Amino acid sequence: MKTILGNEIPTFIRGIVYLCNFDGKSISVFREILCPIPSDALWIYANTPNPPSQLVTGKTYEELCEQLEILHKNMKDEKWLEELANSI
Repeated sequence: MKTILGNEIPTFIRGIVYLCNFDGKSISVFREILCPIPSDALWIYANTPNPPSQLVTGKTYEELCEQLEILHKNMKDEKWLEELANSI
């Protein structure tokens, strides 16, 4: 599995934070932070003053990849982007 920026995800990673730019209609990742401990990813996400940032965690590598695939799909979905625009 690869991140949205095309980097391979090591099998020990359990959390990913995407730092994003959002113009109200499209979202783009400008930095990604891979964490072996999900709570570390949550801490980074919660303490980063960047409202469009995105977080994915999983108890297993497989669960992380499943959640990441959902996020990647959502980041291209117009309705999801509209909901994001309304929430930030």
